[in-house]
Amino acid sequence: MKRFTRLVSALAAAVAPAMLAASPVAAQLQPHRAEYSLRLGTALNATRIGRIVQDIRLDCDGWRVRRELSVEMSLTPTLKVGITSRMEGEEQRGGNGFTWRTAQVVNGSRREVGGTVQRSVSGYRVDLKMEDGPEQSILPPLTLMPVAAMDYVVRRLIAGSEAFPVLLFGAEADGAAFLVDVRKAADGTPEASPPSQRFVKVPGRQSWPFVSAITRPAQRDGKPILTLRGRLFDSGVMDGLVVDAGVVTVAAYLRNLEMREAPNCPK
Repeated sequence: MKRFTRLVSALAAAVAPAMLAASPVAAQLQPHRAEYSLRLGTALNATRIGRIVQDIRLDCDGWRVRRELSVEMSLTPTLKVGITSRMEGEEQRGGNGFTWRTAQVVNGSRREVGGTVQRSVSGYRVDLKMEDGPEQSILPPLTLMPVAAMDYVVRRLIAGSEAFPVLLFGAEADGAAFLVDVRKAADGTPEASPPSQRFVKVPGRQSWPFVSAITRPAQRDGKPILTLRGRLFDSGVMDGLVVDAGVVTVAAYLRNLEMREAPNCPK
């Protein structure tokens, strides 16, 4: 159960940045609302188990991110899982800081976490507000906030990079940093969607199939916590993502996508 809960939290953190849209020229992310449906496994008849909805708005002060995830499924005839997760965050322009609040309910047990991240001389300082009291930590200096991280990934792919690491801040994972090794995949064939899955046209002129491995920055054994594969367009949008945690695999398929206009802010 603990491993599956971690998978769902990581899925939210992984899918959400991948849903961010960017201009092919400047790789400037655009506000949008996107919805992904979740299925248990990648078979064409895989059971639908939930959805992720993300609403990203941009004003002249920064980004407003709201992310909602819900999962209802049976792992065995006697083991049923119900998970809901809601995250609301605000990211400063340039990725210098992030403020967030999360609420997760696992089989009726509720847990709330919030906090702030702010860039400092030694790295990013994290001030967590947890139910059992506040905590503080320091993230590695090169850690990128969610919006800034996706902007960086798109820029590297447009520039022709074949493989590169990204240190990503995970709000759903109690404000921890994760090392994401991104690599272009040799196989350009997209993951087949279930016949009942609604087709959504993704904006973009080109796309890259990719695989990624997620580990902790200080992890010594090198064994990934999760592996990801999908296809990313130069708009910054993915039409699907497969998250493999070893014992459980969850596939996310883009169901609805609404692009929004960015505000006209003074320089």
